[in-house]
Amino acid sequence: MRIVEAALSAPADCGILICGPEGVGKSRIVREALSAVSSKGGETHWTAGTSAARDIPLGAFSAWVPPGVSDTVAVLQGVIEALTAASSGIGVVVGVDDVHLLDDLSAFVVHQIVARGVAKVVLTARDGAPLPAPIQEIWKAGGFDRLDLAVLTQNDIGELLLSTLKVPVDADATRRLWQLTGGNVLYLRNIVEHEVAAGRMVLCDGYWQWIGEPGISPGLVELIETRIGTLPEPVGEVIDVVAVAEPIELAALTRITDATAVEEAETRGLISVEPAGDGLEVRMAHPLYGQVRRRRAARTRLRRLRGLVASELASSERHDDLRVVVRRAALSLDSDLPPDADLLVRAAYGAVGLADLALADRLAQAAIRAGAGPDPHLVRAHALSWLGRGQEAEEVLAAMGTGDLSDRDRARFAFLRSSNMLWVLSDPQRAKELIDDAARSISTDARDYIDAFLTVYWFAMDRPDAALDASKNLAPADLPVVGAEMAWALAQISADAGRVSNSLSVAAGGRAVATRSLDAPQMMFNIADAEVSALLLAGEVRDALAVAERVRGQAADLPGAAQLLGAAVAGRAALGAGRLDMACSLLRTAADGLSVAYAQGWGYRYRVPHITALALRGSTREAAAELAAHDDVRRAFRSLDHETALARAWVAAGQGAVSEAIAVVQSAAERARVTGRFAAEVLCLQTATQFGDPTNTPRLRDLESVVEGPRVGVAVRFATALRDADGSELLSVSEQFEEMGDLIAAVDAAAHAAEVFRRDGKRGSELASATRVDGLAEQCGGACTPALRQAEENLPLTGREREIVMLIGEGLSNREVAERLFLSVRTVETHVYRAMSKTGTNTRDELAALLPRHPHTGLQ
Repeated sequence: MRIVEAALSAPADCGILICGPEGVGKSRIVREALSAVSSKGGETHWTAGTSAARDIPLGAFSAWVPPGVSDTVAVLQGVIEALTAASSGIGVVVGVDDVHLLDDLSAFVVHQIVARGVAKVVLTARDGAPLPAPIQEIWKAGGFDRLDLAVLTQNDIGELLLSTLKVPVDADATRRLWQLTGGNVLYLRNIVEHEVAAGRMVLCDGYWQWIGEPGISPGLVELIETRIGTLPEPVGEVIDVVAVAEPIELAALTRITDATAVEEAETRGLISVEPAGDGLEVRMAHPLYGQVRRRRAARTRLRRLRGLVASELASSERHDDLRVVVRRAALSLDSDLPPDADLLVRAAYGAVGLADLALADRLAQAAIRAGAGPDPHLVRAHALSWLGRGQEAEEVLAAMGTGDLSDRDRARFAFLRSSNMLWVLSDPQRAKELIDDAARSISTDARDYIDAFLTVYWFAMDRPDAALDASKNLAPADLPVVGAEMAWALAQISADAGRVSNSLSVAAGGRAVATRSLDAPQMMFNIADAEVSALLLAGEVRDALAVAERVRGQAADLPGAAQLLGAAVAGRAALGAGRLDMACSLLRTAADGLSVAYAQGWGYRYRVPHITALALRGSTREAAAELAAHDDVRRAFRSLDHETALARAWVAAGQGAVSEAIAVVQSAAERARVTGRFAAEVLCLQTATQFGDPTNTPRLRDLESVVEGPRVGVAVRFATALRDADGSELLSVSEQFEEMGDLIAAVDAAAHAAEVFRRDGKRGSELASATRVDGLAEQCGGACTPALRQAEENLPLTGREREIVMLIGEGLSNREVAERLFLSVRTVETHVYRAMSKTGTNTRDELAALLPRHPHTGLQ
């Protein structure tokens, strides 16, 4: 609006042309601009070009044609005078919507108004539509501004829906709305209003979720059919073929339809032709055009057209290409072609490999109906399990007869069933019973699948020693499908232990297995998560960010949960780098979206780092609420012990209970030591040092010879410098953390340096450290750590007094503070009295107000 208002108020400008796709809000902007002019006393007029009036001279301006005048010149003069006559001194603004649809005389009127300078004009035109010659002349003459509007991005849609519905829409629903509407605001409003009214968009767990298939309101259907218009039969055939088969190669489309009709469909703006590989690809110009055509066409017509396209693909040179096989089978599901059991099985496996698990389920069911044998049962159960529909997967597997399977196939079956029982149905005891039963009846030659599951099982039970023992005679590369899952477990075990090079090597092998065996690409994200863990624990933060970037790129074109998993892995990497805004955004989206179908799996896993990110940013109460809800989830596998402990510690530290935070991470470090997770132990001890614990140097020195990567060496220097109160060394350590990529640790080391210099009375060094803290905290996006707060406060309080005052600020009574810190109430009261005396405060509220609970805003 500011751009439009500036064009209308600038003396040198004649007006503005607003261009953009249909439905992006061009008309609304013009009407708001005219309303603003009217509110200031100006004269305004509004009209629009239409297809119906395009063949009528002065059709757009018929309301201003003077009565009883037949001479064309006089008529035109009368219209211009009627439009530009002003009763005020502010002037006239004429708004014309869809100028590309104006008849020649109406376009001439607009041209003359501008040429004579008797009024300002605001025009709209659809992108790509040819403008009438008089309008083009206006533009070429200059003195005319232009505003190009784009369709909404996926993020734009999320923000718009939040402002409209007042409650966020979950990530999957936002993505589907963006894909369906193409970012068209008009279509978006129609669909959301219709889906809410129909009960398919519902509020659940604080988010709008979209369930079921979308409906299209009669009003929207009418709007789209008006845009499509009445079509000759050959053009209608082209549109309907593209509607059932998009994207389709242009060469294939012209072979099965009329080439001239294809050209006309493109000219009408109903299809788009874009380069793809070494050819051209055809899609509907808007996703909803296809929806409407499919809903309106006879089912027999659509079945015939799907069969026609499937047969064309079967005769193409690339008929055995994975994607083509899946397309052929998907089209055949509801076509006039007889079922091809072999094609359906191949396509079901292919759909799993392409991450389209819902399609894999449909194809596998069709293959089962076609009598394809045991394979479609296995692939269907595999797809259902990855979709989070574990009970359905178990029913499919439990109903399968395994008597005719080879020992190796029965072992693979047992792995799949036990894995589903473990991860999706959260029943490790039953999973162990199933694999033990299978082990008793399977020959030694087929035991590798049994041992592979035991590797995964013991990893899930937080028994890395047992997992390594089970895997000692196995090579993941020799085990199709299950090898990728085993590689994930082993890569994570090595990551936790500090063997980063081995972790990355195993992960690379696991990716190769997953690619080669057409396993669900979701396993790629589990493996990538282990890679990010290994790199972050080692201190190779920039390499972790590179892995995250790779994974997000892989996720971009995949359906279902893949995009959420890509965001989740990227969010963890961002957290490890201290990029808190990005981490909070990505991890919130991922954790919320994944919790819908995978509350005890991925949703649980990525809620933990989200809590940490919130606490680090100073959103302590939100983090505490999420932690409390998280603690209520009963998960039977992978405790994520050190990550959960870190989240719990940062929340406690944010609340002011720093001694509690230190105790939490020290306890986690000890558990990590006992179980051989030495890299995790290093991170816990480094975090304790960040909280101000000076006791960690001896153990960290021991770990230098055990753990790979730069983190442990920098952590040793950090702990030693803090113990020795060496401000200069702390500043040097801060620089090392920054070089490593861990900005939060860099902030804390610099903040401790500032505190040391303050105590030593070195004002210049203190200011230099404070300047460094400010710059690093700004890079983090608003960090709020105990070390930073203490450096910022400059209050005459001891550590225990500061801790108690922070807890008072959280609303705790003296008794509650005492219980939290394991002190007597009298001791707490004494500390409160001393703190008030030192600071000159008279009430608990005044005392608490001295300590900030907000993201860092600068020490200077």
